[in-house]
This record gives sequence, structure tokens and C-alpha cells, in this order.
Amino acid sequence: MTSAYVDGSAFVGGLVGGMLGSAITNSQQQRQRRHVVIQERKVYRKAPRVNTYQREENRQVQTALNYFGFPAGVADGVMGRNSRAAVGQYQAFMGYPATGVLVAYEKSFLTSSYSRAMIGGPQTAQMMAAGGQGTRGLLLAYRQEQMGVPVAAPQFQQPAPVAPAPPTATVQAAVPASVAPPVEVAAVAAPVPEPRSEPAAKMPSFLTGPAAPSIAAHCNTVSLATNSRGGYFKLASMDDPAKALDEQFCLARIYAIEQGQSLAETVQSFTAAEIAEQCVAFTPTMRPYAASLVTQPPAEVTAAVQGFVVETGAPPAQMSGNARICLGVGYSTDNADLAVASAMVLAGLGEAAYGELIAHHLMGGFGTPRRPDRGVQWLETSVAALQGGASPLVAVGSADRAALLRRALMSLTGAPATETVREAAAPGGLMFVLPTMEGSSN
Repeated sequence: MTSAYVDGSAFVGGLVGGMLGSAITNSQQQRQRRHVVIQERKVYRKAPRVNTYQREENRQVQTALNYFGFPAGVADGVMGRNSRAAVGQYQAFMGYPATGVLVAYEKSFLTSSYSRAMIGGPQTAQMMAAGGQGTRGLLLAYRQEQMGVPVAAPQFQQPAPVAPAPPTATVQAAVPASVAPPVEVAAVAAPVPEPRSEPAAKMPSFLTGPAAPSIAAHCNTVSLATNSRGGYFKLASMDDPAKALDEQFCLARIYAIEQGQSLAETVQSFTAAEIAEQCVAFTPTMRPYAASLVTQPPAEVTAAVQGFVVETGAPPAQMSGNARICLGVGYSTDNADLAVASAMVLAGLGEAAYGELIAHHLMGGFGTPRRPDRGVQWLETSVAALQGGASPLVAVGSADRAALLRRALMSLTGAPATETVREAAAPGGLMFVLPTMEGSSN
């Protein structure tokens, strides 16, 4: 099993190798200065590798932000201070959490809205005039249409073209022979199709269905409800435990994205696309364990994942860091399967607070079949761990947040959550290695 992974030391090997190489070079230069005349020379530093695709994507985002009235500055493909401020303004205007970092759904909606406005012609101008908010009003109008709310006035709707009536002879030819005159039918009758055999009977397939629910879209809806209500549910005023849990899920998702991106920035010489590619490639390894979420209780699932991570033999700190990076990738790209896999690894490492994320996925059917009863079990395990001193997912207001989660859990189950805290395995006994962020030799 471990042969599919690269030794985790590759994460820091580039940095260590660079330090050793620099030390050797300096030593050689010092020896040379003792015997030869030092000649002046120019040293050109190799330009850092630039991800052309990412820069072009950033340009599209900046162009769209400028068009809709959120000044991002020159569209140079570098998401600097002005661009992040513009993103925050866009998010606040749309009712999203103003983090300054776009998640997949927010970015897709922004750029697709810009493309639609560019090709809209007169209809775009009419919608702007009707909305009264200029180009920003287009964003609201487009979102309302996505939600099934008609916003265009009748004059904005193009009438469907009317197809010309077919010739009389053709109509007569389509009439059964018992009704149409024999001579006319013979004159215009269409060629008789060759007889064909009936298709063979097939086994019906019930596995196809609607697309998997989107976490980004779900959290967008939750954010709108939160803003319209005036803020997050508080412990004293919580009257809807399901909605309160939705809010806390989306809040934990934001923190996971920020933490994952911060850790990814410390990885040397690898683009965000390369990191994401390796995280996604790891996901199939965890599918058997993810499938057991709906068939087994949390303790059995966690034990199985612990057995798996022990077999890999990587340092726990590296396992945890890689899993946190991939968790952020999963949420920022709206990849529920990757998010579930990463959260399970962290839970297997003894970080029981991440069981809360698994609970939310089971309750909402994100990356797993929807099983609210199993979700409640995972939430109960996580709440008990927080009460036992486990590190929380969200540092801000962690004590109040833990109490709110417990209150919501009590409301869902009708009884207090168990006080039993699962004993976590010693960190030194847990080993897991995600794909190390190694680049190609090209």
C-alpha cells in the first residue's frame, strides 16, 4: 500500500537540499579566493515558475470585478491587496462571507455573469436600467434567475420564432390512408422505412440521478439567510438547531479553506494546481472508508482509518499538514469527496474535532449518502471530544461554539449528548502519508 506514495521527506527535501548546496558552494568560493584573483561576475537569479493558467484565471476575475464596480486595479493576474479588497466588496454585496478569497462557486458565478453581460447586448442595458444599480444590479438579477425567480420584464423576452407551415401536400401525406385521397397520398408518400428489430431489453438503472449537492451553493444559501436574520445564531436565541448547525458547518469550512491555503503557501516550488492535483489523486484511496460511514458507527470507522494510517509509516505532523491542505482544497474547489477523505484522515489521527465535519457531510449528503442519524453520532463524538479539551476547528469563540453545538445536538436527539470522551490514540502511533508535493523534472 505504501508503494503508491513518495516518502514524506520530499516535502522538505528541496529546502534542505538547497541549503546544503548553498553551503558547499560558499565553501568552495572561499577556498578559491585564497589562490586566485576574484573576478566580478553577474549572477542572474532564475525567475520563479509562473502558472500561466492561474494568472489568466486571475485576470478574468479582476476584469469581472472591475466591470461590476469592485475596483481591483490593473488586470495583471496577480491577486494583490487591491484585488483581495475588491473580492471582499463583491462577497459582501452578494451576501457571501467577506473573506477576500473566492471559493469555486463565487468565482464561477462572477466570471460567468461577466461573460453573460458581455454578450447580452441591449438586454443587458435594459436589465441594468430596470435594476437601478448599474452593473452590480446584474449580479442580483442573474442570481434571482438561478433561484427560479423571474426578473426580466415582458419586453425583455424575445418571442420565439414561428416556423412556417409545411406545404399542404406534406400534411396530406402524413394523414392515414383511410382518410387521405388515394391519389394524393401516392403522389407525395414518403419512403417506407425499413423494418427494424426492437431494441433488446435492458436492465433498468436506478443509480443515475441528480447531480451531487454543492457545498458552495449550500453555504451561499445559508449565508443569505444569516445576513437577512442579522447574524449567526447565538446560544441564548437559537430556535432552529438544523439551521444553526448549517451556519457552523459553513463557518468551519471557511476556516478550513484559510488554514489549508496558509499551509500550502509554505510548500516550496509547487503551484496551487499541482497541489490540488495530487490531493484529488489521493481521494480514491479513502473511498472504501468513506463508504463505511453509512454502515458503521463512528468508533468502528475511526478504528479502521487508524489501522490504515499506521500502515503508511509517515510522521504524524506531516500527515496532519497534508490532510489540512487537502481539506482546504476540497472545500475551495467544492470537491466533497476530497473534503470527506481529508476529514477522515484527521479524525484517524486522533483529531476528533474533525468528526464535526463528517457529521455535517452525513446530515447534508455532501460526498456521502444522506444519513442524519449517523451524522448525529459523529457530532456527539466531536462534542464530547471538545468538552474533553480537544483542539477546536474554529478558534474564535470556541467555548461558545462548543456550547452551541451541544445545545443543537440536544435539540436534535431530545437528550443530552454523552459525556464519554473517546480515548485518542497516541500521536506517535499514527502514520499516514498523503501524496508528497513533488513536481516534475521538466
